[in-house]
Amino acid sequence: MERRLGALAEPLKRSRLLRLGEALSVAGAVAGVTLGRRSRIAAVAAGAALLAGSACTRFAIFQAGMESANDPKYTVQPQRRRLAKRRAERDLG
Repeated sequence: MERRLGALAEPLKRSRLLRLGEALSVAGAVAGVTLGRRSRIAAVAAGAALLAGSACTRFAIFQAGMESANDPKYTVQPQRRRLAKRRAERDLG
């Protein structure tokens, strides 16, 4: 997702909440695979970590979207570039 967004992913890359979500997701997956079959408590903890990681990631994406919507660098400039590109294509075609 970050590669596809390019420069628009800057607010997402700066998000501490996204890093926390990634860490919780990895920890939950590792705990679930390694300890989940042996212990019900470990399985519940792994599931909770996965759930928390998913929630953190979702809120990080929402927060980054709000941040980018408030900054003209992420909204107005890309729109102007697309408009200029369309006008140039129309003038050439």
